[in-house]
Amino acid sequence: MGSFPQSVRVDLGGTVRVDEVVLKLPAAWEARSRTLAVEGSTDGSSFTALSASAPHRFDPDRANTVTLTFPARDVRHVRVRVTANTGWNAAQLSALEVYGEDGGGGPGGSPADGTDPARGKPVEASSTIHSFVAANANDGRIDTCWESAGHPATLTVRLGAEAFVTAVVVRLNPDAAWERRTQSIEVLGRDRSSSAYTTLTARADHTFDPAGNGNGVTIPVTGRVADIQLKFGHNSAGYGAQVAELEVRGTAASNPDLTVTTLDRSPAAPTETDPVTVRATVRDAGTAQSAAATLNVSLEGAGAGSAPGIVAMDGARGSATLTNVTITGSAEGDVLIEPGSAFVINR
Repeated sequence: MGSFPQSVRVDLGGTVRVDEVVLKLPAAWEARSRTLAVEGSTDGSSFTALSASAPHRFDPDRANTVTLTFPARDVRHVRVRVTANTGWNAAQLSALEVYGEDGGGGPGGSPADGTDPARGKPVEASSTIHSFVAANANDGRIDTCWESAGHPATLTVRLGAEAFVTAVVVRLNPDAAWERRTQSIEVLGRDRSSSAYTTLTARADHTFDPAGNGNGVTIPVTGRVADIQLKFGHNSAGYGAQVAELEVRGTAASNPDLTVTTLDRSPAAPTETDPVTVRATVRDAGTAQSAAATLNVSLEGAGAGSAPGIVAMDGARGSATLTNVTITGSAEGDVLIEPGSAFVINR
């Protein structure tokens, strides 16, 4: 501490082809700028620059994450060398992620925690041609692909929950038969509460080259989103938009997770004239307060309306502030649930 330069090094366990490094600080830390370089080595003693020394801003509005991309290189050791830090008199790092091709030579690119929030999630396309359907774009196979019927075209993947996204990776089959081509791509996103998409990365031409970048491109993005959309303008190869694999890199954001833990009725075997009370317990097992939500109740397939509404009580997250609170009445409304809490309705 107190003397620069300082560095951290990771041994990948074998020589692999890398083209991106993601650096992270704790998301709640205040903004700061650090001057750093990323270097690579095959033997751990002689290092060459992968990304030249330059100032990089870490900002909590961007999840305190910086993504550095560079021409793919074969390395075993990756070193981050820090020469200045405006936030502290020492180098700081909470996570170092290295991306590229895996040790087997196939395309890698999942985040360091082993997850790709786009893998296997619902995916939609503005158009398809022949058997090149949208689901091919995130099935984990590089030998299948989605292709649109023309341009413009969009490909949208629903992550299922919000995530702090740092990059989108678009891959084509790395076989030499998939010759060099350029595709124009804009990256858009939206959060759970939005109906419209906003631009995360402006439209730009991206070159896919089996001999140069393994027919894969990494597009840095910054945002908290639940859905990612790629908008394609052209393909120099003369085909529609093409994607063999769409990967999303980032970390999970705090999200609610509403679960109905009990649901019963009284009396258990009512006659046609008996009043029936439905009792349901709903719990937020997630890490964020739920937005307004309505619990719909039906009896033998017939709608019985929505749950009476309440607003979540103030309290520490994870507490059981609403557990076993019973609400009765006929008012319709929405429900807000504090994380870790539950409420019980009688209808």
